[in-house]
Amino acid sequence: MLLRSLALVAAGAAGADLKARFEQTYAKVVASLAGNFSAFPSKTTQQGAHFQWESSDDTIWTAGFFPGLLWQLASSTGDSVFEQAAANWTAQLEQAKTRTTTHDVGFVVFGSFGNGWQLVGHNETYKSVIVEAAHSLALRYSDKVGMTRSWGDIGDNQHFRVIIDNMLNLELLLWAGQETHNSTLIDMSVSHARKTAKYWTRADGSTPHLCVFDPTTGALQTPCTGTPQGLAANSTWARGQAWAIYGFTMMYRYTREAEFLANAEKFAEFYVKASPEDQVPLWDYDAKAPQAFKDTSAAAITASGLLELAVHTGKSQYKDEATKIIAAIEADPTLLAQDGDQAVLAANRHDCDADGCTIIETDYYMYEALRRVEGQFPPGVGSEIQLV
Repeated sequence: MLLRSLALVAAGAAGADLKARFEQTYAKVVASLAGNFSAFPSKTTQQGAHFQWESSDDTIWTAGFFPGLLWQLASSTGDSVFEQAAANWTAQLEQAKTRTTTHDVGFVVFGSFGNGWQLVGHNETYKSVIVEAAHSLALRYSDKVGMTRSWGDIGDNQHFRVIIDNMLNLELLLWAGQETHNSTLIDMSVSHARKTAKYWTRADGSTPHLCVFDPTTGALQTPCTGTPQGLAANSTWARGQAWAIYGFTMMYRYTREAEFLANAEKFAEFYVKASPEDQVPLWDYDAKAPQAFKDTSAAAITASGLLELAVHTGKSQYKDEATKIIAAIEADPTLLAQDGDQAVLAANRHDCDADGCTIIETDYYMYEALRRVEGQFPPGVGSEIQLV
Protein backbone atom coordinates (compact mmCIF):
# COMPACT_ATOMS: atom_id res chain seq x y z
CA MET A 1 0.00 0.00 0.00
CA LEU A 2 0.99 3.65 -0.40
CA LEU A 3 2.18 4.26 3.18
CA ARG A 4 4.40 1.21 3.15
CA SER A 5 6.00 2.31 -0.10
CA LEU A 6 6.50 5.79 1.30
CA ALA A 7 8.40 4.31 4.21
CA LEU A 8 10.94 2.96 1.75
CA VAL A 9 11.83 6.38 0.36
CA ALA A 10 15.56 6.98 0.76
CA ALA A 11 16.34 9.46 3.53
CA GLY A 12 18.31 11.69 1.20
CA ALA A 13 15.31 12.06 -1.13
CA ALA A 14 12.60 12.49 1.49
CA GLY A 15 11.24 15.99 1.50
CA ALA A 16 13.33 17.41 -1.35
CA ASP A 17 10.31 18.98 -3.02
CA LEU A 18 8.95 20.10 0.34
CA LYS A 19 12.23 21.82 1.18
CA ALA A 20 12.13 23.74 -2.10
CA ARG A 21 8.57 24.75 -1.34
CA PHE A 22 9.68 26.21 2.00
CA GLU A 23 12.31 28.33 0.29
CA GLN A 24 9.86 29.65 -2.31
CA THR A 25 7.06 30.27 0.19
CA TYR A 26 9.13 32.14 2.75
CA ALA A 27 10.81 34.32 0.17
CA LYS A 28 7.29 35.57 -0.57
CA VAL A 29 6.44 35.89 3.13
CA VAL A 30 9.50 38.05 3.79
CA ALA A 31 8.60 40.28 0.85
CA SER A 32 4.96 40.53 1.93
CA LEU A 33 5.85 41.73 5.43
CA ALA A 34 7.67 44.66 3.84
CA GLY A 35 10.12 45.36 6.64
CA ASN A 36 7.60 45.19 9.48
CA PHE A 37 10.17 43.64 11.82
CA SER A 38 8.04 44.04 14.94
CA ALA A 39 5.40 41.66 13.57
CA PHE A 40 6.08 37.98 14.31
CA PRO A 41 4.01 35.42 12.39
CA SER A 42 2.31 33.11 14.89
CA LYS A 43 -0.59 31.32 13.20
CA THR A 44 -2.37 31.36 9.87
CA THR A 45 -5.98 32.42 9.53
CA GLN A 46 -8.21 32.37 6.49
CA GLN A 47 -8.23 35.75 4.79
CA GLY A 48 -10.26 35.54 1.63
CA ALA A 49 -9.37 32.45 -0.35
CA HIS A 50 -6.08 31.76 1.42
CA PHE A 51 -4.53 31.23 4.83
CA GLN A 52 -2.23 34.11 5.69
CA TRP A 53 0.01 34.73 8.68
CA GLU A 54 -1.50 36.51 11.62
CA SER A 55 1.28 38.29 13.48
CA SER A 56 1.85 38.98 17.16
CA ASP A 57 4.25 41.25 19.00
CA ASP A 58 7.56 40.21 20.53
CA THR A 59 6.00 39.05 23.80
CA ILE A 60 4.36 35.93 22.37
CA TRP A 61 6.17 32.72 23.26
CA THR A 62 6.54 31.73 19.60
CA ALA A 63 8.29 34.97 18.54
CA GLY A 64 11.67 33.25 18.08
CA PHE A 65 10.46 30.68 15.58
CA PHE A 66 10.05 32.99 12.58
CA PRO A 67 13.57 34.48 12.74
CA GLY A 68 14.82 31.00 13.60
CA LEU A 69 13.27 29.61 10.44
CA LEU A 70 14.80 32.47 8.45
CA TRP A 71 18.24 31.66 9.89
CA GLN A 72 17.78 28.05 8.77
CA LEU A 73 16.76 29.20 5.31
CA ALA A 74 19.77 31.50 5.14
CA SER A 75 22.09 28.67 6.11
CA SER A 76 20.59 26.23 3.60
CA THR A 77 20.31 28.58 0.64
CA GLY A 78 23.12 31.08 1.18
CA ASP A 79 20.58 33.75 0.25
CA SER A 80 21.52 37.12 1.77
CA VAL A 81 17.85 38.19 1.70
CA PHE A 82 17.00 35.49 4.23
CA GLU A 83 20.07 36.32 6.32
CA GLN A 84 19.32 40.03 6.48
CA ALA A 85 15.68 39.39 7.25
CA ALA A 86 16.65 36.96 10.01
CA ALA A 87 19.00 39.53 11.53
CA ASN A 88 16.33 42.24 11.39
CA TRP A 89 13.65 40.18 13.11
CA THR A 90 16.16 38.81 15.62
CA ALA A 91 17.23 42.31 16.63
CA GLN A 92 13.67 43.10 17.68
CA LEU A 93 13.83 40.39 20.34
CA GLU A 94 16.87 41.62 22.28
CA GLN A 95 14.75 43.00 25.11
CA ALA A 96 13.63 39.45 25.88
CA LYS A 97 17.05 38.82 27.44
CA THR A 98 15.89 40.41 30.71
CA ARG A 99 12.48 38.75 30.75
CA THR A 100 11.91 36.79 33.96
CA THR A 101 8.14 36.37 33.77
CA THR A 102 8.17 33.20 31.65
CA HIS A 103 10.26 30.13 30.87
CA ASP A 104 9.67 30.81 27.17
CA VAL A 105 12.64 33.16 27.08
CA GLY A 106 14.42 30.00 25.95
CA PHE A 107 12.21 29.52 22.91
CA VAL A 108 12.33 33.24 22.10
CA VAL A 109 16.04 33.95 22.52
CA PHE A 110 17.66 30.68 21.55
CA GLY A 111 15.31 30.25 18.60
CA SER A 112 16.45 33.59 17.23
CA PHE A 113 19.88 34.58 18.58
CA GLY A 114 20.91 30.97 19.13
CA ASN A 115 20.17 29.98 15.56
CA GLY A 116 21.92 33.10 14.31
CA TRP A 117 25.05 32.21 16.27
CA GLN A 118 25.11 28.54 15.32
CA LEU A 119 24.03 28.69 11.69
CA VAL A 120 25.48 31.84 10.16
CA GLY A 121 28.29 33.25 12.27
CA HIS A 122 29.64 33.78 15.77
CA ASN A 123 28.32 37.22 16.53
CA GLU A 124 29.59 38.24 19.98
CA THR A 125 26.57 40.48 20.53
CA TYR A 126 24.36 37.46 20.02
CA LYS A 127 26.40 35.51 22.53
CA SER A 128 26.00 38.19 25.17
CA VAL A 129 22.24 38.30 24.62
CA ILE A 130 21.97 34.52 24.96
CA VAL A 131 24.04 34.45 28.14
CA GLU A 132 22.07 37.27 29.76
CA ALA A 133 18.81 35.56 28.82
CA ALA A 134 20.05 32.34 30.41
CA HIS A 135 20.70 34.15 33.67
CA SER A 136 17.21 35.63 33.48
CA LEU A 137 15.73 32.16 33.03
CA ALA A 138 17.85 30.90 35.91
CA LEU A 139 15.99 33.27 38.23
CA ARG A 140 12.95 31.04 37.70
CA TYR A 141 14.85 28.02 39.04
CA SER A 142 14.05 26.71 42.50
CA ASP A 143 16.64 24.77 44.47
CA LYS A 144 13.81 23.33 46.54
CA VAL A 145 11.90 21.97 43.54
CA GLY A 146 14.98 21.40 41.40
CA MET A 147 13.30 22.81 38.30
CA THR A 148 12.62 26.07 36.49
CA ARG A 149 9.10 27.41 36.89
CA SER A 150 7.03 27.43 33.70
CA TRP A 151 4.02 29.51 34.65
CA GLY A 152 3.37 32.03 37.37
CA ASP A 153 5.25 34.75 39.16
CA ILE A 154 8.67 34.04 40.60
CA GLY A 155 7.37 35.02 44.03
CA ASP A 156 4.36 32.66 43.98
CA ASN A 157 4.63 30.67 47.23
CA GLN A 158 1.46 28.64 46.66
CA HIS A 159 2.08 26.74 43.43
CA PHE A 160 5.13 25.92 41.30
CA ARG A 161 3.83 24.94 37.85
CA VAL A 162 5.98 23.11 35.31
CA ILE A 163 4.98 21.86 31.85
CA ILE A 164 6.67 19.35 29.55
CA ASP A 165 7.38 22.11 27.00
CA ASN A 166 10.00 23.45 29.40
CA MET A 167 12.42 20.72 28.32
CA LEU A 168 13.15 22.75 25.19
CA ASN A 169 13.99 25.90 27.15
CA LEU A 170 16.81 24.06 28.89
CA GLU A 171 18.98 24.46 25.81
CA LEU A 172 19.38 28.13 26.69
CA LEU A 173 20.88 27.18 30.07
CA LEU A 174 23.04 24.40 28.63
CA TRP A 175 24.50 26.46 25.81
CA ALA A 176 25.27 29.46 28.02
CA GLY A 177 26.67 27.21 30.72
CA GLN A 178 29.04 25.49 28.32
CA GLU A 179 30.08 28.68 26.53
CA THR A 180 30.87 30.53 29.78
CA HIS A 181 32.01 27.51 31.84
CA ASN A 182 29.18 28.10 34.29
CA SER A 183 28.47 24.74 35.91
CA THR A 184 25.54 26.17 37.87
CA LEU A 185 23.50 26.73 34.71
CA ILE A 186 24.33 23.23 33.50
CA ASP A 187 23.43 21.70 36.86
CA MET A 188 20.08 23.48 36.80
CA SER A 189 19.21 22.02 33.42
CA VAL A 190 20.32 18.52 34.42
CA SER A 191 18.29 18.65 37.63
CA HIS A 192 15.23 19.86 35.72
CA ALA A 193 15.55 17.06 33.17
CA ARG A 194 15.95 14.40 35.84
CA LYS A 195 12.88 15.63 37.69
CA THR A 196 10.98 15.64 34.38
CA ALA A 197 11.99 12.03 33.78
CA LYS A 198 10.84 11.12 37.29
CA TYR A 199 7.44 12.80 37.27
CA TRP A 200 6.42 12.97 33.60
CA THR A 201 7.19 9.39 32.54
CA ARG A 202 4.17 7.12 32.69
CA ALA A 203 4.58 3.36 32.67
CA ASP A 204 3.73 3.11 28.97
CA GLY A 205 6.11 5.93 27.98
CA SER A 206 3.41 8.54 27.52
CA THR A 207 3.53 11.94 29.21
CA PRO A 208 1.23 14.32 31.07
CA HIS A 209 1.45 18.02 30.35
CA LEU A 210 1.47 19.77 33.73
CA CYS A 211 2.87 18.99 37.17
CA VAL A 212 2.40 21.32 40.14
CA PHE A 213 4.82 21.37 43.09
CA ASP A 214 4.83 22.96 46.51
CA PRO A 215 7.34 25.84 46.31
CA THR A 216 8.23 25.56 49.99
CA THR A 217 8.83 21.79 50.21
CA GLY A 218 9.46 20.81 46.58
CA ALA A 219 6.89 18.01 46.87
CA LEU A 220 4.38 17.22 44.15
CA GLN A 221 1.08 18.83 45.18
CA THR A 222 -1.34 16.88 42.98
CA PRO A 223 -1.09 14.09 40.39
CA CYS A 224 0.30 15.37 37.09
CA THR A 225 -2.36 16.10 34.51
CA GLY A 226 -2.75 16.01 30.75
CA THR A 227 -4.62 19.29 30.75
CA PRO A 228 -4.77 22.22 29.99
CA GLN A 229 -3.28 21.44 26.57
CA GLY A 230 -4.40 17.85 26.41
CA LEU A 231 -7.88 16.41 26.09
CA ALA A 232 -8.25 15.12 29.64
CA ALA A 233 -6.35 14.64 32.89
CA ASN A 234 -4.91 11.25 31.93
CA SER A 235 -4.70 11.67 28.17
CA THR A 236 -1.55 12.33 26.16
CA TRP A 237 -1.17 15.60 24.27
CA ALA A 238 0.73 14.70 21.11
CA ARG A 239 2.88 17.82 20.98
CA GLY A 240 3.82 17.31 24.62
CA GLN A 241 5.04 13.81 23.72
CA ALA A 242 7.05 15.35 20.89
CA TRP A 243 8.61 17.90 23.27
CA ALA A 244 9.71 14.99 25.49
CA ILE A 245 11.37 13.11 22.62
CA TYR A 246 13.12 16.19 21.30
CA GLY A 247 14.03 17.61 24.71
CA PHE A 248 15.69 14.52 26.14
CA THR A 249 17.54 13.90 22.88
CA MET A 250 18.84 17.47 23.10
CA MET A 251 19.85 16.92 26.74
CA TYR A 252 21.98 13.97 25.64
CA ARG A 253 23.64 16.08 22.97
CA TYR A 254 24.91 18.53 25.57
CA THR A 255 25.62 16.21 28.50
CA ARG A 256 26.26 12.74 27.03
CA GLU A 257 24.37 11.32 30.01
CA ALA A 258 23.06 7.89 29.00
CA GLU A 259 19.94 8.26 31.15
CA PHE A 260 18.67 11.05 28.91
CA LEU A 261 19.11 8.93 25.80
CA ALA A 262 17.15 6.15 27.48
CA ASN A 263 14.39 8.61 28.37
CA ALA A 264 14.19 9.83 24.78
CA GLU A 265 13.93 6.28 23.48
CA LYS A 266 11.13 5.41 25.89
CA PHE A 267 9.11 8.43 24.80
CA ALA A 268 9.85 7.67 21.15
CA GLU A 269 8.69 4.08 21.57
CA PHE A 270 5.29 5.26 22.78
CA TYR A 271 4.98 7.73 19.90
CA VAL A 272 5.76 5.10 17.27
CA LYS A 273 3.46 2.45 18.75
CA ALA A 274 0.53 4.75 19.55
CA SER A 275 0.54 6.80 16.33
CA PRO A 276 -1.27 5.72 13.14
CA GLU A 277 0.60 4.05 10.32
CA ASP A 278 1.75 7.33 8.77
CA GLN A 279 3.14 8.43 12.18
CA VAL A 280 1.20 11.71 12.06
CA PRO A 281 -0.82 11.57 15.29
CA LEU A 282 -4.07 13.13 16.35
CA TRP A 283 -3.58 16.21 18.52
CA ASP A 284 -4.28 14.03 21.58
CA TYR A 285 -3.89 10.26 21.59
CA ASP A 286 -7.30 9.85 23.23
CA ALA A 287 -9.14 12.20 20.87
CA LYS A 288 -12.29 10.87 19.24
CA ALA A 289 -14.69 12.24 16.63
CA PRO A 290 -15.64 15.02 16.21
CA GLN A 291 -12.30 16.13 17.70
CA ALA A 292 -10.18 13.54 15.91
CA PHE A 293 -7.98 15.81 13.85
CA LYS A 294 -4.35 15.38 12.88
CA ASP A 295 -1.50 17.42 14.36
CA THR A 296 1.43 18.18 12.07
CA SER A 297 3.17 20.18 14.82
CA ALA A 298 3.73 17.03 16.89
CA ALA A 299 4.79 15.15 13.77
CA ALA A 300 7.32 17.80 12.69
CA ILE A 301 8.91 18.13 16.14
CA THR A 302 9.12 14.36 16.46
CA ALA A 303 10.62 13.89 13.00
CA SER A 304 13.40 16.33 13.82
CA GLY A 305 14.00 14.75 17.22
CA LEU A 306 14.05 11.21 15.83
CA LEU A 307 16.63 12.13 13.21
CA GLU A 308 18.98 13.31 15.95
CA LEU A 309 18.12 10.30 18.10
CA ALA A 310 19.15 8.06 15.19
CA VAL A 311 22.59 9.67 15.19
CA HIS A 312 23.16 9.33 18.93
CA THR A 313 21.92 5.75 19.16
CA GLY A 314 23.09 4.48 15.78
CA LYS A 315 19.63 2.93 15.35
CA SER A 316 18.29 3.27 11.83
CA GLN A 317 14.68 2.70 12.85
CA TYR A 318 14.48 6.24 14.20
CA LYS A 319 15.64 7.62 10.87
CA ASP A 320 13.12 5.38 9.11
CA GLU A 321 10.24 6.60 11.27
CA ALA A 322 11.24 10.23 10.73
CA THR A 323 11.44 9.66 6.99
CA LYS A 324 8.00 8.07 7.08
CA ILE A 325 6.57 11.18 8.77
CA ILE A 326 8.11 13.50 6.20
CA ALA A 327 7.03 11.39 3.23
CA ALA A 328 3.49 11.01 4.58
CA ILE A 329 3.07 14.74 5.08
CA GLU A 330 4.48 15.48 1.65
CA ALA A 331 2.04 13.01 0.05
CA ASP A 332 -1.13 14.07 1.88
CA PRO A 333 -2.69 17.30 0.60
CA THR A 334 -4.81 17.60 3.75
CA LEU A 335 -1.63 18.07 5.78
CA LEU A 336 -0.19 20.74 3.48
CA ALA A 337 -1.10 24.36 2.95
CA GLN A 338 -2.60 25.15 -0.43
CA ASP A 339 -1.02 27.14 -3.24
CA GLY A 340 -1.34 30.80 -2.36
CA ASP A 341 -1.22 30.19 1.40
CA GLN A 342 1.66 31.75 3.34
CA ALA A 343 2.69 28.58 5.20
CA VAL A 344 3.85 25.17 3.98
CA LEU A 345 2.13 22.80 6.40
CA ALA A 346 -1.48 22.77 7.62
CA ALA A 347 -3.56 20.60 9.97
CA ASN A 348 -3.16 22.31 13.34
CA ARG A 349 -6.86 22.73 13.97
CA HIS A 350 -6.55 22.24 17.73
CA ASP A 351 -4.41 25.40 17.89
CA CYS A 352 -5.95 27.62 15.24
CA ASP A 353 -9.49 26.33 14.67
CA ALA A 354 -9.40 25.33 11.00
CA ASP A 355 -8.22 22.29 9.05
CA GLY A 356 -6.14 24.47 6.75
CA CYS A 357 -4.39 26.56 9.40
CA THR A 358 -1.02 26.11 11.01
CA ILE A 359 1.24 27.56 13.70
CA ILE A 360 4.75 28.88 13.16
CA GLU A 361 6.52 26.19 15.19
CA THR A 362 5.15 23.55 12.81
CA ASP A 363 6.95 25.01 9.80
CA TYR A 364 10.05 25.74 11.90
CA TYR A 365 10.52 22.14 13.03
CA MET A 366 9.58 20.63 9.69
CA TYR A 367 12.22 22.66 7.90
CA GLU A 368 14.70 21.71 10.61
CA ALA A 369 13.83 18.04 10.02
CA LEU A 370 14.36 18.46 6.27
CA ARG A 371 17.78 19.96 6.95
CA ARG A 372 18.63 17.09 9.28
CA VAL A 373 17.72 14.56 6.58
CA GLU A 374 20.58 16.16 4.64
CA GLY A 375 22.94 15.84 7.61
CA GLN A 376 22.69 19.47 8.75
CA PHE A 377 22.68 19.07 12.52
CA PRO A 378 23.59 21.53 15.27
CA PRO A 379 27.11 21.44 16.72
CA GLY A 380 27.74 18.46 18.98
CA VAL A 381 25.48 15.96 17.25
CA GLY A 382 28.26 14.04 15.52
CA SER A 383 28.62 14.98 11.91
CA GLU A 384 30.73 11.88 11.28
CA ILE A 385 27.47 9.89 11.14
CA GLN A 386 25.55 10.77 8.02
CA LEU A 387 21.86 10.06 7.37
CA VAL A 388 22.04 10.62 3.62
